[in-house]
Amino acid sequence: MKWNLISNASPGIKEYHLIQDGLVLIVMKYSLEQQSVRITYEGGRQAFFMENAGNTNRLTFKNVYGVDQGKFSHNNRSNTGRLEINNEVYDYHIVDNNQPRLIIHQHNKREPLAVCQIPAIPVRHASIHEQAGIVLSICWFAVNAHQ
Repeated sequence: MKWNLISNASPGIKEYHLIQDGLVLIVMKYSLEQQSVRITYEGGRQAFFMENAGNTNRLTFKNVYGVDQGKFSHNNRSNTGRLEINNEVYDYHIVDNNQPRLIIHQHNKREPLAVCQIPAIPVRHASIHEQAGIVLSICWFAVNAHQ
């Protein structure tokens, strides 16, 4: 699986596609202005708003009604973090080499939930929001696409 940055055409909106075997599994749109993530996949769609939670490495996710849905954290030193959404917990690690890969685990560190190539996102304040959107999109898809 591989995330591709498809479009940066609209000011402040980035569109990513998660592609596997030539098929688009997920479309994720990140809005810098609204601090929102819109996730679309076959059979579903969801929108979340992100708010900083105390410092630049922690976010909270809210639904369109402003109700807390989960949390996201990232550790810059180890390139690891955690996503909590709908009472489910996911740990992730970014293997940072020439082609960064995102590895997500749930319950078992030996069997990843997902492994995918991600675009190199420059290190800056807004990047944690994009990273959170990518992690959230995969986890949301993994849980909801098979129901």
